Amino acid sequence: MSTKKSILKDKPKLNICIDIILFLLLAAMAGVGLLIKYVLISGENRNLLYGGNTNLLYLGLDRHQWGTIHLIISLVFILFLVLHIIFHWNMILCLFRRLIPNKRTRIAFNVLIIALGILFFFFAFFITPTQVYHEHNYRNRINRTSSFPGEQELAPIPDTNHEVVPRQEQQVKETKLKEEKVPQQKNRTIVEEYEVQGTYTLNYVANKYNIPSSYLCNELNIPQNLSSKRLGHLRRRYNFTMADVSKAIAKHKKQNPQ
Repeated sequence: MSTKKSILKDKPKLNICIDIILFLLLAAMAGVGLLIKYVLISGENRNLLYGGNTNLLYLGLDRHQWGTIHLIISLVFILFLVLHIIFHWNMILCLFRRLIPNKRTRIAFNVLIIALGILFFFFAFFITPTQVYHEHNYRNRINRTSSFPGEQELAPIPDTNHEVVPRQEQQVKETKLKEEKVPQQKNRTIVEEYEVQGTYTLNYVANKYNIPSSYLCNELNIPQNLSSKRLGHLRRRYNFTMADVSKAIAKHKKQNPQ
């Protein structure tokens, strides 16, 4: 106890302790950021390295949970930084007077710095993200449009080994293909109408489309106590797709027209 009291009373010792904590917090923030960026990679790069349907974990936590830890560390860092400024307030005032002798200019500069600090800290609560819709990339395409000047368009390679199909049999095949495309087009329309992303939680989807979350849980075989989890995590555990969520929404809308 005496050591703690001596540190609290001794201002230089307290400043050194705060500086050490600030350094460690800053190093931890950088380390977690590098972990998220280069180790717990996401999207296309992760699928290329580890294959599809793979979730990367470190100490049992994925990149989103480590992002939450990164946020907590940054908030603690700001807290200790405020303490650092408080303990050095007199010195800061002295240096400001020497840096900006004019009082009005100094006040305007301080107001500007404080306003920018508040804006940078809270701007996330006042913005709306831009939604970008990506088209599916089909691997097997008959033609590919050239992206370079002077490059010719690739034509389909003729198959010289196939047998000649009678006209009636060919018409039957074309009819079957058209019938198979109809449900695919319907499913694609449903997915486009009720857009669902893996970053959404089940509760968010329920509120967005005015559907009881219990209904979605029953349709997707998900326990109701997990409705606050992201769909991207739940789909790997309970084996459903985002299209299945869209179909469940469409089914409820059809059964309960408003």
